[in-house]
Order: sequence, then structure tokens, then C-alpha cells
Amino acid sequence: MFYTMEEAAVLCGFLELYLNRDSVDAAVRKNYEKFRLGLVQESLGRDDYIWAAKALSFLRPHWWQDHEDHRALENALLKTQTLALKTKK
Repeated sequence: MFYTMEEAAVLCGFLELYLNRDSVDAAVRKNYEKFRLGLVQESLGRDDYIWAAKALSFLRPHWWQDHEDHRALENALLKTQTLALKTKK
């Protein structure tokens, strides 16, 4: 199981909006870049999924509550959590 193109676009679009800023810690930005590269190369591991689930959960208050993307983000978070559980390393 892997992300669909739509799920990957929603994930990267949302995370990039908040994490690719100078005010965000360099280590967090580095983790995001690692996640994005793994997403493109389809080489994400369990730690990557766990990191993404934590980032999405932390940013949950910023989700677009009155927009369809809210549902897409919720689905992406659920799938990320499932992938974290099913992926070994």
C-alpha cells in the first residue's frame, strides 16, 4: 500500500505550506525534505510515516475546516497511521 498521487499532493502541499518557512526549526525542515524525497522515490519507512503522522496531528488546528481538503487531510492522516503500523522499517 502506498499513497495515491492525490494523497501525496495533499500531504506535500499542506506540509510544505507550514514547514518550509525560515521560522521552522531546521531539523523539522530537513525531516520534511527527507519525507518528500522518500515519497517521490516510494522509499518511505516506518519512521517516515510516524514523523508525518506526528506533523499532521500537530498541524491539525490549521486544517481547512470548511473546505473539502479537510477530509483529504483526515484521510491522509489515517492512511499514514496505517502505513506506520504495517511498515516494518
